[in-house]
Amino acid sequence: MDKVDNPHDKRYKELFSNKKTFLSLLRDLVKEEWVNEVDESALVASNKSFILQDFTEKEADVVYQSTINGHKVIFYILLEVQSWVDYLMPYRLLLYIVEILRDFFNRSDPDERDNKDFKFPVVFPMVFYCGSAAWTVPLSLKCMFDAPERFGSYVINFDYLLLDAKGVTESELTNLSSRLLAVTLLLEKSKNSIEFYENIRRSLIEIKDFSAEEKRIINLFIKIMDIAYGYNKSDEIKDLMNKNLVEEVDSMLVDVIDNAKQEKERLRYEARLEGKREGKLEGKLEGKLEEKLETAKEMLVEKFPLETIIRITKLPREKIEALVLGYGGSADRPLI
Repeated sequence: MDKVDNPHDKRYKELFSNKKTFLSLLRDLVKEEWVNEVDESALVASNKSFILQDFTEKEADVVYQSTINGHKVIFYILLEVQSWVDYLMPYRLLLYIVEILRDFFNRSDPDERDNKDFKFPVVFPMVFYCGSAAWTVPLSLKCMFDAPERFGSYVINFDYLLLDAKGVTESELTNLSSRLLAVTLLLEKSKNSIEFYENIRRSLIEIKDFSAEEKRIINLFIKIMDIAYGYNKSDEIKDLMNKNLVEEVDSMLVDVIDNAKQEKERLRYEARLEGKREGKLEGKLEGKLEEKLETAKEMLVEKFPLETIIRITKLPREKIEALVLGYGGSADRPLI
C-alpha cells in the first residue's frame, strides 16, 4: 500500500519519526510495565502506511517495529488531528490491524509460515488525538457490536490506547524525557493566539538547546500554527533561533502578544458598541479571526475552490494563500 502523507498531519508524522520522541511517548505516557523493556536499538520506524483509501482524507499513521525480549511487536499510532470525534474509530483500527498482519504474513518466508511455530507479531494500537472535543468513543472494539455480552469471548475484540494531546497535564509535560515532545504538546494545548505565543516564550531556552533535527521539527509546528493564527512570524522566529538570539525572539513575541491583546480589546469594545450580550461576545472576541481561519482550513481539507473560501469566510486572498502554503499546498491547488 502506498504511503499516505496528508499535509495537515505532516507535523505529527515528523514528530514521531524522531525515535527519542516516540520512546518518550511510550515510556512516559503508556502506563504499562513492558514499555521499559523496549530496546531503542531494536526499534525501527517503518516508511509504510496502512491507511485505507476510504480514510486518506481523515488521518495519517506512524508505524514502528521492535522486539521485546525476543518477541516481535508492531506499534501502530493513528494520528487523529481532526477536531471532531469519529465513533467508527474501533472499526477503522480493526481494518488497519488486519492490513498490518496481512502485510507481515505476505512478507514472511513461505516455509516459516507453514511451520506450526509461526507467530504473528503483537500489534499495539494507539490513537493520538488532537481535537478539542472530549473523546467519548469506546476504547474496545466489542462495544461496536450488538449485545456483545451475550456471546462472551466469541466476539472479536481488542482495546486501543488513547493519547489525548490536549489532556496531558502540566506535571506530565514536566516529566517527559523528550523535551521536543513536551514543547510540541505545550503548543498544541494553546487555546488561542495569545496562549500560543506565550507558550513559545516559555519554551525558548529549551528550543535553544535542541538539536538541528529537533529545531526543524519544532519550526514546522510553529510555522503551521503561526500561519493559522494569521501573524506570519515563524520565519523570523526560526532565523533568530538558528542564530541563538533568544532575547530578540522574546522581545518580538512580547510585541506580538501585546498586539494580540490590543486586538482582543478592540473587538471587545466594538462588540459592546453593537450591544451584543456578553456571553456571545466572548466567542466573537476570541474567535473572530481564528474561527474564520479554522473554517478556511476545514474547507481546504475538503478541497473547496479558493474563490468559494474567500467568498464564504470574507478573508483576504493573501491570508488564505498563506494558510495553504503553510500546509504544504499551493495557491491554485490547496491540498494534496
